[in-house]
Amino acid sequence: MSASEIIPLYFADAETDHPAVDRWCAAVLDGRPARLLLLGPYWSGKSHTAYAALRRILAAGYRSDEITAHRASDLARTYEPGLTRVDTTPVTMVDDVTLTVDLVHEAKGPLRPDTVEVQAMMALEAGALAEAIADLVSLPDRSWILIASTPDLLAEAVGADVADRILAAAETAELRQRPLPELRW
Repeated sequence: MSASEIIPLYFADAETDHPAVDRWCAAVLDGRPARLLLLGPYWSGKSHTAYAALRRILAAGYRSDEITAHRASDLARTYEPGLTRVDTTPVTMVDDVTLTVDLVHEAKGPLRPDTVEVQAMMALEAGALAEAIADLVSLPDRSWILIASTPDLLAEAVGADVADRILAAAETAELRQRPLPELRW
């Protein structure tokens, strides 16, 4: 797998000077497991910061086939029990861990109930994501970056026990809201 397969084109030039990223990269490059939880609201640069960290270790010579980057929604749809333990690379990044709960909490009005089938599918995906994240954070020699909005919504997305384990194991970096770009029509 090449660096361009890990880093999406829109993050190809991502850079950060965040001290938590400096520490995470140094530990990974020294061969030590490092865990980083990036928290912040929409448009705070969490994904940008995570991809900047991955770019930095790749630029320092870390092998691209030892890094996996997931979107939480894709991971939830494709997760199979036991897969994380067998196939996880030494470095894993999971983006948008809290996206589904973020969308519910940010809704501007009452939501119509989904069909029973859709609710069942969403429950299976939520359970798969929680299990995948629980498996990942239980691996002692893995480095990871998880991206979420808040600790409370993280607990809602993956369960309170898993969120507590993440918060105990990871350095937490809270990013601030950036100005939203102006839309010009």
